[in-house]
Amino acid sequence: MTQPSIFCGQYSDPEYSDFDSGESDFDPTDLVPPPSLNDQTVADLPSKPQLVKDVNNVLDMMASIGLTVASFMDALSWGNTACTQDAGIRNARTRFLVSPELPSILRRWHKPPRPPQSKGARPAGAAAVMAQFALEISLEILEEELELAANIFESPVGDDIKEEHLTGFSFSKTVKRVKEVAPNLWSTLFQLARTPSQQIRSPNKNPANVRIHPCLRLYYSIHHQTILIIIAIFSYTRTHNRGRLQKLFAIYFKFRGLSAKGFDTLHTIGLTMSNKWTGDAVERISEAAMAAMKSFMDLFPWLMSYDNALLTFRVFAQRVDKKTLHGSGTAGTVYIKRSAKPLPGEINQMLQEFRRNGMKNPLTGAEIFKISMLADTRRVPHILYLILSYLFDSPDFDFSTYSGHDHPLLQKPDGIRPLPFGKDHITLQYLLGTLDIPEASYEDNARLIIEWLKQLNFHHPEAQQKLGLEQIMACVGDQLTVDRLRNLFRFRAEDDNSFERLDWLVVPPGWLHIQMAFANSLHKQHLGTSKGRGLSAAFDVMNRRGLQSSATQGPFFHNLSETLHIIAEAQIREVWLEVGKVQNPKDLRTKTPVELFSLAEKIIAEHASSAALVRMNRKPRPDELKAQSIMFLRDVIPFILLRSAVRHGDVGIMEDMIPHLLFRFIGGKNTNYTTEMFELLQGLHREWPPELCEFIRDNCWVINNTGRATGFTPVDEAQEMNIKDIKVTYRSEGPNIDWEYLKKLHPAIHVIRAVNDHMEYEFKTKVRGHKHTVPKKELDLQELQKWYRASDVHTFEPGRKIKSQRDQPTDTVSQGGIALQTGETRANWIETRTVERATTQNWDLVVDSDSDD
Repeated sequence: MTQPSIFCGQYSDPEYSDFDSGESDFDPTDLVPPPSLNDQTVADLPSKPQLVKDVNNVLDMMASIGLTVASFMDALSWGNTACTQDAGIRNARTRFLVSPELPSILRRWHKPPRPPQSKGARPAGAAAVMAQFALEISLEILEEELELAANIFESPVGDDIKEEHLTGFSFSKTVKRVKEVAPNLWSTLFQLARTPSQQIRSPNKNPANVRIHPCLRLYYSIHHQTILIIIAIFSYTRTHNRGRLQKLFAIYFKFRGLSAKGFDTLHTIGLTMSNKWTGDAVERISEAAMAAMKSFMDLFPWLMSYDNALLTFRVFAQRVDKKTLHGSGTAGTVYIKRSAKPLPGEINQMLQEFRRNGMKNPLTGAEIFKISMLADTRRVPHILYLILSYLFDSPDFDFSTYSGHDHPLLQKPDGIRPLPFGKDHITLQYLLGTLDIPEASYEDNARLIIEWLKQLNFHHPEAQQKLGLEQIMACVGDQLTVDRLRNLFRFRAEDDNSFERLDWLVVPPGWLHIQMAFANSLHKQHLGTSKGRGLSAAFDVMNRRGLQSSATQGPFFHNLSETLHIIAEAQIREVWLEVGKVQNPKDLRTKTPVELFSLAEKIIAEHASSAALVRMNRKPRPDELKAQSIMFLRDVIPFILLRSAVRHGDVGIMEDMIPHLLFRFIGGKNTNYTTEMFELLQGLHREWPPELCEFIRDNCWVINNTGRATGFTPVDEAQEMNIKDIKVTYRSEGPNIDWEYLKKLHPAIHVIRAVNDHMEYEFKTKVRGHKHTVPKKELDLQELQKWYRASDVHTFEPGRKIKSQRDQPTDTVSQGGIALQTGETRANWIETRTVERATTQNWDLVVDSDSDD
């Protein structure tokens, strides 16, 4: 049981105190104790002549029997065995020690009262003796408590670099534990941190009756952390085995840009470990991360991704053979989802069997159209809800107060195949060591596979045989990576055994780059000119710069995606006014939920569908501007739906978008992504076993590393973020940084990232979040609505023409569907697979050779 602090009742805990200024208002007079206790003068004492007489009589009596005041007090205070055992003396001693006068007596001994009207020096009293005594006792108490708190800061070697050990240090919980085991040490430091004047302004308060403002809570938290750090430094200077906080600070500062000289300085004052320890610890973290990854790979399904990484190596002394270089390497990541359904043990042979049959039976155009029609039907409820949500999000409509807001027709529909989320479904990411190999050629990718397999512990013949006969490896990447690996698989189709033929390799495309290709296709189709009513003119209205020409690097895609969402919302808001025959969205509040749902269906049927576009073009005098708005809404809504599906992890909607994307890429002459959509459909419907299809949908398209409902991210986007950490966030600079060092460092990044997030959460310094918000979105919407309303783009005007041919968009989706019907595009795709088809002629012979592995 812990003892209460000797300062109990004498100070205010900052957690329950008022906010005060950070400025010190120390005054020497603050050191003078309250007059009622320490500074009474003789004149202040009650005048009792009889008391003086009695005291003198006692002194005379003591002198007559040979006792002095000192010998009397010594005997009374356990001076010898007889006095200690005597009942009368013991009772008198006890009454004296518990008497309320004792504190006042001790204070007067330390600081005697000044005589009345005296101008001389104050009597010395026992100040020197009592100060020495108080110091000795204080040191004993504080040293004992410091030792009691030692286990709180212990960090045994081995556990000290584990992620759970590093991020398990909670400042608030540690403060509570230190207060419990070392109350006097905590109270002493707290007293020293605040002057008596500050203490007077911040008296004790009852926490049960006080609600602390969040701003003050932050101040108090910082105050507690400061005292905790002081105690941690005290503990660390006694023995380096108590350096848990110092190790946490060392890893945090290392990857927040602290130099080696800065480390030496902070290590000298006991705040961090040394720079050498930190470098060794990062290497140990990397080794532990690789070991943990390999152990998880034996227990759970896994996949990997990799992408090119351009790194700069600085030099600090220019020489002929040593100059700043820009290196092109490749970074890889392994993803492990512990809740993933395990693949069957015979999955490798099942995959080969399905591939053999699927290559002989490619999907026909009719089958793809049938898949597309079923997918379109499943997407309709989600498109209707999207149309409704644009009305509900309007401030003028105020959906929360709408009388029918809880009607079933107005609720978000269930997902087609939503992935589960939560902490049990978080995907673990393990970065592999970055390699000094670009992925520029097929030979480079072949070398990369060999090096990745070495890091994954597949370089032994037994492991390779097991991979070739019993396992599969999904490798996700951008279009270039996937295309290189797919062609490498074809080129090696007649190698000696299953491992060398890469029969175990599956290469799903990354959905970030699919979305980027989708957005670029929309940009190319609907850009137009600044004088028209396409995207270019809308960009000018919104004053969005840098969007007039497409790009594949930088923030172009994210800026374009954000802008497309705003343009679509502005147009659909205007369409609501058109179909509702009203001037303001609030006028639609008089409609019933059934009527609103019917209006949403009318918007799709007349303003945002291929059927509406066909009817417009068949009119005797079609309105080309109105047709342009129909085509844009028909094209942009699937993009918005796909973006939402990716963010919420609805892989069912993502799969249903594949036929639509195929038509778009065919019509837009994007041959690379046309091939990817063909391959994806062929794999899902012909060449992958059902168990593998389920694994790819649920694990290889999106991951969730936060557990939040909207925390899903495409695998290739997660890889891009890891490369950003390698190149920017946790980059290493120094004279000894090379590819070999990076190979050792980068597997530790996921632990370093966790430590940084933990420290910034604990110290409340994470002022910039990861969430991207749209500033003044409503103002942009209002400006666009005014512009569209003035142009009457959603009102039918017979015979209206678009003057410039550049402002006339091409119906890319319809052209893609027509091209697929003619069979030319599909024939070109099948022609690229002739090597595989030729291989299947001797497939049985190739499979039989597996017995020689």
